[in-house]
Amino acid sequence: MVDRPQLDILLCAPRGFCAGVDRAIQIVELALEKYGAPVYVRHAIVHNKYVVDGLRDKGAIFVEELSEIPDTGAPVVFSAHGVPKSVPADAKTRNMFFLDATCPLVSKVHVEAQRHFAEGHEIVLIGHKGHPEVVGTMGQLPVGAISLIETVADAQVFMPRDPNTLAFVTQTTLSVDDTREIVAALKARFPAINGPHKEDICYATTNRQEAIKAVAPEVDAMIVVGSPNSSNSLRLVE
Repeated sequence: MVDRPQLDILLCAPRGFCAGVDRAIQIVELALEKYGAPVYVRHAIVHNKYVVDGLRDKGAIFVEELSEIPDTGAPVVFSAHGVPKSVPADAKTRNMFFLDATCPLVSKVHVEAQRHFAEGHEIVLIGHKGHPEVVGTMGQLPVGAISLIETVADAQVFMPRDPNTLAFVTQTTLSVDDTREIVAALKARFPAINGPHKEDICYATTNRQEAIKAVAPEVDAMIVVGSPNSSNSLRLVE
């Protein structure tokens, strides 16, 4: 028998799902328990294949658009990432019974964007193009009201209509370090830019990134358990 060197495994803390993800999963599970299958879910309720497959086995049906759902009295759940305003409006037009599982911290960003718009600000959203949360946030306001910035390079070439009436919000699942650099670039060019009263990046995203940084110098290799389509998991890998 070959002697193997001792293997020590360190578990980062905190870890696991955030409160918003737990809440969204519970909404689908409670809907299945109360109303029975099927329960339709617009987009993956959270970006985790294990969770989605488990809910599918219980009777959840995942779709990307409401147009895929037949006329039925079955509940429809909106994912934790949030949806554009057009989605619940469409659901109401079709008399659908829908449940909104949008993370409260994402809803906070929606409210901030709407407040800035009402105050006459041009809005910059720091985030990743095509991510459901970004699509949902940009869909809270008329087309063109929000400009997306993904990188420091984007921030350095962005040309607002009026630099004195500019505000920014961010996706909740970004790299804290990358976002800090983008915000710094925007503030260097536009000192009058308005930001959120409290950072938009989710506290669970922030403290898990801090946990990774604390443990990384102590280990030879690190494994992130997550899904490849999860923004949070990818940020931890980075």
